Amino acid sequence: MPNTITLDANALVRLPEPVNPIRYDRRRLVAGIAHIGVGNFHRAHEALYIHRCLELGQNEDWAIVGIGMGIGAASAQKAEDLIAQDCLYTLTEYATNGTSTCSVIGSIIEYLHAPDNPEAAVERIADPHIRIVSLTITEGGYNLDESSGAFLISTPSIATDLLSPEKPLTPFGLIVQALRLRRDRGMGGLTVMSCDNLRSNGIVSRRAVLGYATALDPELAAWIDENVSFPNSMVDRIAPSVGPAEIARANTASGIADRSPVVGESFTQWVIEDKFIAGRPPLEKVGVELRPDVEQFETIKGRMLNASHMMMSYPSLLCGHRLVDEAMRDENVVGYLNAFLEVDVIPRLTGPEGVSLQEYKDMVIDRFANKAVGDQLLRIAHNGIAKLPIFLSKTLTELTEENGDLRRVSHCLACFETYLTGRSALPVNEPLLTATDKTLLDSGDPLALLKLSAFSALGLDASPSFAEAFTIAQNQLAQLGPQLALAATVRR
Repeated sequence: MPNTITLDANALVRLPEPVNPIRYDRRRLVAGIAHIGVGNFHRAHEALYIHRCLELGQNEDWAIVGIGMGIGAASAQKAEDLIAQDCLYTLTEYATNGTSTCSVIGSIIEYLHAPDNPEAAVERIADPHIRIVSLTITEGGYNLDESSGAFLISTPSIATDLLSPEKPLTPFGLIVQALRLRRDRGMGGLTVMSCDNLRSNGIVSRRAVLGYATALDPELAAWIDENVSFPNSMVDRIAPSVGPAEIARANTASGIADRSPVVGESFTQWVIEDKFIAGRPPLEKVGVELRPDVEQFETIKGRMLNASHMMMSYPSLLCGHRLVDEAMRDENVVGYLNAFLEVDVIPRLTGPEGVSLQEYKDMVIDRFANKAVGDQLLRIAHNGIAKLPIFLSKTLTELTEENGDLRRVSHCLACFETYLTGRSALPVNEPLLTATDKTLLDSGDPLALLKLSAFSALGLDASPSFAEAFTIAQNQLAQLGPQLALAATVRR
């Protein structure tokens, strides 16, 4: 199908027949949500749910204004592409049975690139129509000390914002400055809603916002504490990176020349606490679960799905795989993941009411095997310094304390070490790796990885059993090679 239609507002009346059209009048929409970090996941997840709310009617004041904080050519290009398309984009969803659907999503009605005009971004959040500020700034974006949980005011970008709060460079500088204006103008607060893959992400975002605000103005921090809500949520959907090949594939199928399409699996889930101090759209009518037990959903997703992603990424990459579904056709990878979930994780978990952990495990394996999604292992592997402690720490600690089988978790960390030190020749993207960490990795200490800042709080290097298991995993990887070493983690 030729790409004959350029996507913008004028194209909405002549979309190709296979594409699901927008069923509301975008000209009547007003932004009630400001979202910081408009990546593929946001556009495949929250923006889709809001799109569905808008389709219900009577919710015209809950559209989204997107705010980008990135500095660099890619961020500027994203802003240019979205603005050129009137913030419209296509979302192609691939089911595990090979079928797909394509929709044009219209819930984002405005996009601001904050580095170009930070004052405008501040004013946009200070607008009285904005009642929710949502975030997808990645697991490592909350600027908290791994050991103490304290907000790090000495981080250079934060220190700069504290000196020039009217022109913020960070999400927390932006949010707090906007909240200061709202307070000074006699307006109410709003909800800060994290949509990142973090345990207790509402608590984490509250700690970050109040940490910055306290450093800037303790009285303002006290006002924020009383006038801003921070619901915890669990978000789930696989939305891979989209490169030239994926763009061509999506656009050929849709018949639309979309400069910034999104692709993802058909599965999506959102569980959130109903704590919205300034109101919310009718999320419960479009599939969002409003529940008080979000923590249990966070736990099973973090320890089963997210942990499995991290567990498989480094061993699979070292075995030569580049896509998740490709790795899932390797019996050693599948056996390793099944053993990790069935032996190392599930016996130590209690699921939410009505959720079978065995069925959840089967669903995870099925989703990972979805060929159509084409999720990249390197996308998952990047920023492992931030993600590995978040998703594996509880399992690592429990296995160590209970004298459990440490083969699989130690193999994952041994593979991560090979990736991190550059011995695998894979591109390494670890923005949170400090100069001290790099020096430690170069020191020749065989337990250096376990002593990195991200892992030091776990005390793995001080555990004789884990240090021994990690050393065995290192030796097996070096002597047997990636495939045989992986197979050795499953044998009884």
